[in-house]
Amino acid sequence: METSVTKPETEGKPVRIDLAQARSALEAAAGRTAALLDSIPDGYLPVTASEWTVGEVGAHLVVALQALTQAVNGSFDAVSPYIPDTGAFPDRLAAVTASTLELVPERHPGALATLVLDAAQTFLEATAGRPPDESVRTPWYGPRATLSLGVATCSLVAEQVIHGYDIARTVGRPWPISTADALLILPVAVAMIPLVVNSETASGHTASYQVHVRGGPRFVVRFRDGVAVVERAVGQVVDCRLSADPGDLMLVIYGRIGQWRPIVSGRLRVWGRKPWLGLRFKSLFLNP
Repeated sequence: METSVTKPETEGKPVRIDLAQARSALEAAAGRTAALLDSIPDGYLPVTASEWTVGEVGAHLVVALQALTQAVNGSFDAVSPYIPDTGAFPDRLAAVTASTLELVPERHPGALATLVLDAAQTFLEATAGRPPDESVRTPWYGPRATLSLGVATCSLVAEQVIHGYDIARTVGRPWPISTADALLILPVAVAMIPLVVNSETASGHTASYQVHVRGGPRFVVRFRDGVAVVERAVGQVVDCRLSADPGDLMLVIYGRIGQWRPIVSGRLRVWGRKPWLGLRFKSLFLNP
């Protein structure tokens, strides 16, 4: 994979990041997830709609925090043995995500809660005072892939919020997602767009979409023969327009809910010259 994950940010900067806000959100989200884990006695409880258990999800959250902390410090010794020799983004990430669970053998939710808090604090200490546009190598995404520190921090917020949602749903607890958190997670999804294109469903597809996140930014996703690029919205003529509530959009993007419920409720709307293309939009991507 030759493309840097940060490419969409450098082409018109469709989504800007407040790093101080992202850091504060990460600390809060880690505390919230830790409290949820600490309240669950069984680490081997299967997570709803997942192949993992609660303990494995908790271990993954710790691994994600530790891996990015090490990446910020320029070290990849821990994760490198788990990166497969393939440039295909979905295969590469799936293999790394599954195999690195052994880096954190603990499966008791209470113990994992402490590890999550410690790992989040270590990341925040390691990145304190660094600029949001500092480049961080992320070889688990591709041999030359990078994230800006801002997007990397937001990606950790996404890990806590999305996987916290998974655990909460499993045990029947409420897990409200604030608009502020959803808007912070958006830059991660935007940065991943070129990498998570579904080669099967997007093959031969040429179209343009403007996405308006309510209370947030507008950006354009342009497909040409199955390749997607992201642009800042500056009044371009597009085929289809989408407007979405940020929380619902985030859950749809990450495959936690289908698109029809927010469409029926009016929290996701499509219109434009070819509005029917909007119903196909999510199918053009793999879950990030």
